[in-house]
Amino acid sequence: MYYINKIVGWVLSPLGVLFLGLFMGCILNAVGKRCQGNTRRCLLALPVWFTRVILVLVWVMSCGITTRFIGAPLEREWAVAGKPHGDITELSDADAIVVLGGGMGRHPKCGAPEMFSAADRVWQSARLYKAGLAKKIVISGPDVEKSTVPLLVDLGVPGEAFLCFSNARNTEEEAKLIYAELNKECNGHKPSILLVTSAWHMRRAKLLFERVGFEVVSAPTDFEMSCYLETSICVMDFLPSCDALLRNSYCIKEWIGYVGYRLLRH
Repeated sequence: MYYINKIVGWVLSPLGVLFLGLFMGCILNAVGKRCQGNTRRCLLALPVWFTRVILVLVWVMSCGITTRFIGAPLEREWAVAGKPHGDITELSDADAIVVLGGGMGRHPKCGAPEMFSAADRVWQSARLYKAGLAKKIVISGPDVEKSTVPLLVDLGVPGEAFLCFSNARNTEEEAKLIYAELNKECNGHKPSILLVTSAWHMRRAKLLFERVGFEVVSAPTDFEMSCYLETSICVMDFLPSCDALLRNSYCIKEWIGYVGYRLLRH
């Protein structure tokens, strides 16, 4: 299932649509040249229109204006008074704070940690711990012991508070592995967690963690998409950019994953 999810996600991503569309156009063009009459004309015309449609779709998915429509709604549920927030004052206590991977990395050769754009997750988990909302921080992701843990220690979290998982390949596997461990310590009651991840990822993550049996209190951070709603629309929002393409690719992946899990997993 892991590889099926990855393949489907790539096929439906902007770059997947672009490359597969161009590939199909080449095939139709080659087949058309071998045909005669009206069939030849139709098949040779298809790649032209195919390419035009694909280029328009990729243009749209590479624009900041698109983020306002497909990205901001992913985070809207976690807004207060219509504005994104990272407030923790209204959050309740839980058995553990669960920090999903994606915020930190580690260079394979020199071993130095790297903070990604989603490193807000690490800061948020430290805030929750120091506020006394849980006594344990569960961290998921590759090499977290040598990337995320040192940063949390620098932020004042003691070493005995950590429980690390490095083997999960996606959010679904993270939920299952973490539940299997925390459920052992709950003495029969339903384990509760403060779930920390990027706001645009929270909808799908919350669904998966609740599905395995957790009582989930959402503690979102890293409101990358909603920031567009705080600025006025300008000309640059309609011009393609690498940053917008990357953000919109994340959004498409989240929508596909969320809808897919809702439809296929009961």
